[in-house]
Amino acid sequence: MKTAIQSIQNVKAYIPPDDFYRSELPAMPPPRGGGWRDGGLCPFHLDKHTGSFRVHLETGAFTCFSCGAKGGDIIAFIQQRDGMSCLEVVQKLTDEWGL
Repeated sequence: MKTAIQSIQNVKAYIPPDDFYRSELPAMPPPRGGGWRDGGLCPFHLDKHTGSFRVHLETGAFTCFSCGAKGGDIIAFIQQRDGMSCLEVVQKLTDEWGL
């Protein structure tokens, strides 16, 4: 269990949230005030026009003002979007980011 927790912490420490979300949401506009970046269209619901998805650059937290999706970090983002377990997400990120 300690190794799994260390792996999660290593992934979070290694991958900057801004770089992660730019790779997942390539059309993100520049940041606004307060550390939040407009993420554009929400990946959790059929968001065609509003662009209600937001990302906090320092913490990686995300929220959608339309569907109410909220999460704590990049791992929670992939878990909710792809329906994966925490350990599956850590393995995926480790492979994709070369950890």
